[in-house]
Amino acid sequence: MNNKAFETLMIGLIKEASRWSFSEFLDDRGISEEEYAEIKKHLQETYGIKLYI
Repeated sequence: MNNKAFETLMIGLIKEASRWSFSEFLDDRGISEEEYAEIKKHLQETYGIKLYI
């Protein structure tokens, strides 16, 4: 997998989702802030992908 392409996709999706309310975006998908923090940590540790939001 191309990590840079995946990182670019994730950052774009997150930016788009945060235009209104990132908290609501997560909530609408049944993802808690704590779960999102775990996802971010996993992406950073496993793939070297750092999400800024």
